[in-house]
Amino acid sequence: MKRRDFIKKTGVITAGSLLIPSFLKANMFSDKLLLSNKSLVVIQLSGGNDGLNAVVPYGLDEYYQNRTAIGIAEKELLKIGDKFGFHPQLKGLHDLHEKGLMSIINSVGYPNPNRSHFRSMDIWHTASDSNEYWQTGWLGRYLDNNCEHAYEGIEIGGSLSLAMSGHHHSGIALTNPQAFYDTIHSDFFNELGDPATENGELNYLYKVFNDTKNSAEYIYDQYKLKNNETEYQGRFPQQLKQIATLIKSDIQTPVFYTQLGGFDTHVNQAPNQNRLFEQLNSGVTTFVDDLKKDDLLKDTTIVIFSEFGRRLKENASRGTDHGAANVMFVIDTDLDKKAHGYNNIDLSDLENGDPKYKVDFRSVYQDVLSNTLGVNAEKVLGKRFDEMGLWG
Repeated sequence: MKRRDFIKKTGVITAGSLLIPSFLKANMFSDKLLLSNKSLVVIQLSGGNDGLNAVVPYGLDEYYQNRTAIGIAEKELLKIGDKFGFHPQLKGLHDLHEKGLMSIINSVGYPNPNRSHFRSMDIWHTASDSNEYWQTGWLGRYLDNNCEHAYEGIEIGGSLSLAMSGHHHSGIALTNPQAFYDTIHSDFFNELGDPATENGELNYLYKVFNDTKNSAEYIYDQYKLKNNETEYQGRFPQQLKQIATLIKSDIQTPVFYTQLGGFDTHVNQAPNQNRLFEQLNSGVTTFVDDLKKDDLLKDTTIVIFSEFGRRLKENASRGTDHGAANVMFVIDTDLDKKAHGYNNIDLSDLENGDPKYKVDFRSVYQDVLSNTLGVNAEKVLGKRFDEMGLWG
């Protein structure tokens, strides 16, 4: 039995906690114990990935009619039926789908779409309606309701995304566990101490800082437990390697987040997308194989999304402009076979040049919250959405 399962069932600290730094033992395991033994890994494709050239609807005439320069020839595609095929650089993702480990969800979006990178990403991060402006992310609200420590949501690379920000509890962003540990334990931060004050806001800031400092040590200590010798090629794959190493350590972290940027392909889309898809494919397939070696893939769900898709019609610069509905990918070992479909797309019925959305992205979140994280999705999202049935 895994340590997290034992803790969840018994509510006591086991001998395994001897591996945990002493200053964390007293408060690490709270009443808010993990509700699921699965990990969620979210991969954000920043810039607006062109989903129509990721999973290509080659069987629909409108695709080649509108993409005479950048349309991918049918013979080059990795086919998944008589109408659709993966981009040739996504062979690993194609293989995952063929093995029943991936669901392709087409035409994902939301009502009254916004084509601004920043605004649309805010909507995806917060799970709000397009006319609402929320200050917390959907994963941040999950952390608010179910977690107590910053290390329970870890983002690798860059700053913390709005998706991981809650009212009371937010995730933690780092580029490397050791660098994060070294920074937070530098002389500057050590000199801050823990002053006694009657200022409530200042006390809260020190509480956040101390949680961050404790989390930095805990994350680094867990990271050192495993020597991950799997080779990951490239910067983005290296981010996934750090996540894989932490998952192998059995860290008490249910949510991981990372990003691959550069998908704003207005000009010369083909070579740019080839390069990006090569990184995505390499990273995800190595990550999946790495977890599979330790029998951890069955305890992991991977979600891949972008803030919007691109217009159906190519532009004059051999690229595509900001669109609306897009494709999402969900990877898991126990997805319902009926949920592997990819036919929910219509290129003959457009709205302002965009394929219309047919699946609300929050329906996907709802399934993930319920089935992967084991929580009441309505408490996180604020209301119920149509059931996707990704897990049956």
